[in-house]
Amino acid sequence: MTGSHSRRRNLIDGYGFIAPALIIIAVFVIFPALRLVYLSFFDANIMGRTIFAGLDNYRDLVKNRDFFRSFTVTLKFMASVVVFQTILAFIGALIVQSGRKMSSVVRTIFFIPVIISFVVVGYLWKGLYNHDYGLINSVIVAFQGSRQGFLNDPTQALFSLIITCIWKSWPYFMMIFIAGLNEIPGELYESAEIDGASALRKLWNITIPMLRRTILFILLITTMDSVVKVFTPVFVMTNGGPRGSTDLLVHYAWRMAFRFGDVGYASAVMVVVFIFLIAVGTIQIKIGERHEQ
Repeated sequence: MTGSHSRRRNLIDGYGFIAPALIIIAVFVIFPALRLVYLSFFDANIMGRTIFAGLDNYRDLVKNRDFFRSFTVTLKFMASVVVFQTILAFIGALIVQSGRKMSSVVRTIFFIPVIISFVVVGYLWKGLYNHDYGLINSVIVAFQGSRQGFLNDPTQALFSLIITCIWKSWPYFMMIFIAGLNEIPGELYESAEIDGASALRKLWNITIPMLRRTILFILLITTMDSVVKVFTPVFVMTNGGPRGSTDLLVHYAWRMAFRFGDVGYASAVMVVVFIFLIAVGTIQIKIGERHEQ
């Protein structure tokens, strides 16, 4: 009886400790997600009107060219950010890790963009990209180059936005890589040096294999961030323009909901976004598990 009472008591204490987190997740994650799915089946507007529409929103979505344009833009943005941000974070971690005497100072300098609000970062880079008085164009002109449109040019706007988002976030993932590098036993490198392994061979045969889980984690988080957490820079810097060249799905859904008042259609867009993320995440996990076998 005493053992049973003790287990029951521990169970109650355990649920008591996690209850606040569960409540927060339920209120701010689970309920909004369920509400989103619910609204996607209704002809709902921002004023609160809801009329059951079945799959009409999804049919409209499939027929809408703007949705497919936005989806294509999002794919380009996601692929670029995931690849280049991960590579940059990995290289940065290797550089910082190799210079341990300066690592604390360098880490602090590198980490500054992470702690700055994305609103501030957006306005900062918007000023740097400015066609008339931006610093980047001033440097280009100083070297006898021609001014670039950057955010005003449909062919350059998405690339400019990608650079800004990578600059803002890559130091955070660099720190995760550094934590992973610190967990690799030094004996492995010592044995490789005794065998005469070059730095490149140690990187390929020791560092990267030992960081597989870290790399998978970073790829998953970066993928989600590059699809979901990009509304602020788009809204601040381009507002989806010019000519829809930076109209990512989250901004497209916001525009449909709050400018055109079609909450049901916008909800359907976001449901598709979450299904897409689940599919991509599942593929990444499967590939990661296959390489570990």
